[in-house]
Amino acid sequence: MLATVLAAVLAGMVALVSAPAQGAAGDHRPARPCSRGLVALTFDDGPSPTVTPRMVRLLTRLEVPATFFMVGTRVESYPELARRVSEAGFTIGSHTWAHTDLTQQTDREIRSALRRTRHALVEAGVPAPTLARPPYGAIDDRVRGVLSAAGYTPVLWTIDSRDWDDGTPRQIADRVLAAVHPHRADVVLQHDGVARSPLTLRALPREISVLRKRGFCFASLGPDGRPTPPVPVATVTADRGRVVEGGRVRLTVHLDRPTTRSTTVRTTAGNVRIPSGRQAAHLWLQVPQDRTDEVAEELTTKVYGGRGVQPAMVAQALVRVVDDDPPPVARLTAAPVTASPLLTTPARVEVHLDRTSDRPVRVVVRSALGRASAVVEAGSQASTLTVTVPPGAPRDGDRQLPVRLVRVVHATAGTSGTLTVRAPDENAAQARRAAVAAIDWPAAGVPALF
Repeated sequence: MLATVLAAVLAGMVALVSAPAQGAAGDHRPARPCSRGLVALTFDDGPSPTVTPRMVRLLTRLEVPATFFMVGTRVESYPELARRVSEAGFTIGSHTWAHTDLTQQTDREIRSALRRTRHALVEAGVPAPTLARPPYGAIDDRVRGVLSAAGYTPVLWTIDSRDWDDGTPRQIADRVLAAVHPHRADVVLQHDGVARSPLTLRALPREISVLRKRGFCFASLGPDGRPTPPVPVATVTADRGRVVEGGRVRLTVHLDRPTTRSTTVRTTAGNVRIPSGRQAAHLWLQVPQDRTDEVAEELTTKVYGGRGVQPAMVAQALVRVVDDDPPPVARLTAAPVTASPLLTTPARVEVHLDRTSDRPVRVVVRSALGRASAVVEAGSQASTLTVTVPPGAPRDGDRQLPVRLVRVVHATAGTSGTLTVRAPDENAAQARRAAVAAIDWPAAGVPALF
């Protein structure tokens, strides 16, 4: 009886130790997407007319990037399949021409195998490969040097699913799940071109689902042969479309997909950092306060750069800023002017605003001398208008003529002004005589004729 109890206890302990890790120890809730690292799924030995198209459809539907290492002879036999894989957005690498052990080939034979495979892929409409996986993982320094000299980056794997050897779909998936480790470059070897590849196809949904729940995301291989983190597109939105001058608006920077690395997004309102596994962060837009009367304007915030992201081409936050400053007050001042006994005299009246405005201010005045108008340009605080003083005489005496604001556009009417018109010191006849006397007549003479 005791032996039975001990066996049960030991079995329970083993089950606890071997249970796959979730988002965190003891936490069975799904982890944040991409918070635990990248997994690159790779598939060798294709393309296969029975498996590869179904695998491409599955990965496309689940939005999982992957890398296919294709054998040249198979590409030559099924060029349309290779082209379909490429057009679906998957990376394609070289798996040599006939899946031979490169360590057993001469340098010339290796170069020939690479060249023929490259030609078959290009003829099929696939971009020329830059990644190469040596069959069986057989590589040494000599082979590595030949691959590098030919312009290829050798790629192996960190996890062998052994799907080519044995196991049910569940067992194949569980091998992968048990071997994936957080925050490591996990490159999984699987096959789409061997006899057991249909089992791999059936294993994929479980692999993908469980890894995503654990916080992993999937990546294709970059030019360096390592999993490439997703590069999300960053956009920015505002929590409201209208704000009063001097207020604040909360902006949200969004990533269209999670990524495994911390990103920094630069916006016209400031920079914001988004940790790995997150897809949004916030910052505040402070609207300046001034004393200038302004029309409502739109502030545009957009993403213009960042680290680990690409800015959206169009998406941006538009916020309408409503001015809270009162319109300026217009006042008039006039300098004294002395009437002429002979001619009309222009008199200047100054228009002053107590503050600037970003709109032109138009004023119309009226006095005993008639109407006149002026425009104070946007950004200015003063302008001048002119009224005409008719000829006067000493008997008129000095006069005080009110100049009143009768119309004001984009401002408030303030104090009007008074124009002082002084009488001339002499009448018209005296002025004409003085004017004639002041003329410097040229000397007249009769030239000598003889």
